[in-house]
Amino acid sequence: MKQNQTLPLRKMFGYSIGALGDYAAYGFIFTFLSFFLTTVAGISPKVSGAILSIAIVWDAITDPICGMCMDVCRAKHGKRRAFVGASIIPLGASIVLLFLNVDFAPNIKNLYYGFIVLVFWTAYTIWNIPYYSMGAVIEQDDYARTKISGIRQVTGFLGTFCASSLSTFFVGKLVERGVATDTAWLYMAMGIAVIVMVTIFIVWRSTYGLEPVEEGPATKTFSIGALWQEIREVMSYRPYLVVIVAALCTNVYMALFNSSVLYYTTYCLGVTEVQASVLFTVQTATSIVAVPFLMKAAQIFDKKYVYVACMGFSGAVMILAKLVGIGSLTAATIYMLLLSIGPAAYWMFIFNFLYDVADAEEAKSHKRKDGIIMSYYSFLLKLGGAVASLVFGLLLDGSGFLADAAQQTEQALGTIESLYTILPGVFMLIAGLVLLLSPLTRERLEAIRSGKE
Repeated sequence: MKQNQTLPLRKMFGYSIGALGDYAAYGFIFTFLSFFLTTVAGISPKVSGAILSIAIVWDAITDPICGMCMDVCRAKHGKRRAFVGASIIPLGASIVLLFLNVDFAPNIKNLYYGFIVLVFWTAYTIWNIPYYSMGAVIEQDDYARTKISGIRQVTGFLGTFCASSLSTFFVGKLVERGVATDTAWLYMAMGIAVIVMVTIFIVWRSTYGLEPVEEGPATKTFSIGALWQEIREVMSYRPYLVVIVAALCTNVYMALFNSSVLYYTTYCLGVTEVQASVLFTVQTATSIVAVPFLMKAAQIFDKKYVYVACMGFSGAVMILAKLVGIGSLTAATIYMLLLSIGPAAYWMFIFNFLYDVADAEEAKSHKRKDGIIMSYYSFLLKLGGAVASLVFGLLLDGSGFLADAAQQTEQALGTIESLYTILPGVFMLIAGLVLLLSPLTRERLEAIRSGKE
């Protein structure tokens, strides 16, 4: 397999900054949209969960379609860049419109948010799949990929900071100064939209000339039959199955945990949005500080085992938290610090695992399939999130939770606590341990890349 020359550092940064916008968009929607819809827009938890689940299922369905369309596309300056550029305006606009508190009749309001969230996830797919697929073709050296991954994760965690800590702090301060809650959330959505649009534009500009341009007509055309054939081929590859099961479980964890944070801090701990922003700050800081240690550990040990150890540790912490309880903001801060180690390792290595699969599959079939590999991974990732969002809404609704009640029942508080600790913790633990089944070790990948296997 041909090795590309290592990218200069400025090009690595230009590509990697896209993770800031990606994490900001994804984190803001996943963490706060459910809370906004139920406590600000006045939609019931059950309906909100259904809206989010349907939208994520739609997004999951469009992922492999986008991946295959990208594989058959031909563009003068790179097919992945063409998709990235097309996503900028619809992605930014849909974020703002989702946090606009519309004064419509209940059914019309449900349809409005349902439609806009479909627009958001479609635009997100058009951006996300090509962006991460691009990482597999602009650099082939394994260590350089790890370096890019480290830079990308730092910028990504800064995006998480903007979406979580900065959002809760900003909204809380505006409300303290007399700004209406719905207006405060709208202002924050506008800020997130600007961040997302600017960073995607930087990626589009910075990657000019980096993506290999495929000449001549496509060797295949898009069709449902061809798409299904591509999916069956990659799904028959064991290393890929292992990675997507890990990703599926991780997204269930994220959907349950991220959606529950504000519910837990508001109703179980009784703290304000400004105080809750401390937790998100700790999460971001821990993730950023962990990056150089994870990079060093990946050099010394196989990255697979580093990932398993970190995910297993954080999953165990979350399960234990249900048993010992989290009764104060200080305890919640320590809890957030410990559990953040696992997700830091996940986001640090998951795309490199997928690039490894693409390299190994290319050596096996002599075809480059990073588009379908990335998109079907994303499909299953979001399918897990859709199911988890629906379950979250149903459990919350079934517990007797009332958005307009200052005090919740013991059953509702217990359900929120489980959604914040043991339930996502079990999925994180599984997501870590399952990667032990992957046969792609460091030694085997070196043999594949050198043509010895």
